[in-house]
Parts: sequence; structure tokens; C-alpha cells
Amino acid sequence: MKSIARILLVGAVAMTAVGFASVPSQAAKKAEPVACVPGLVCTAKCKGTACKVNACNYQGKWTAAYWTPTCTQPYCPPAKC
Repeated sequence: MKSIARILLVGAVAMTAVGFASVPSQAAKKAEPVACVPGLVCTAKCKGTACKVNACNYQGKWTAAYWTPTCTQPYCPPAKC
């Protein structure tokens, strides 16, 4: 009876180890990019007081703004990319 209990215990431990090993870690999962709404603008990278401005295009992707590709603080869009 003890040998059957040991076999079942070893099997349960092995199955638990396999289960934890097969689960992908949070670091391995890629974060999905945030979809944007066409027409929105945001402040991307700032260097001193000059910042780059991104705009959401018709495909839902962030690209450099066409009319105002740069801005100066504090006149930049409030949203950060």
C-alpha cells in the first residue's frame, strides 16, 4: 500500500512540474501594441524642450505627424506615446 502511495505522489509531483514548465512566463508574452484612433496625436520622444509628435494614421498605426512633427514644451500634446 505504501509503494502505491509513493508512486502516486511521485506522479503528482512530476505532473505538477510539467504543468509549470509548459506555462509561458509573463516576460515571454509579447505585449500587444495599443491600437490608436485615427486623428489622435501624442508626444513621443523629448530631448530637452523639443519633442517629436506622433499621429495615428488611417490604418491605426502611430507615425510621425505630418503637419507638426515637432513641438516645444509646454505646447506639446498632453498624451504620451
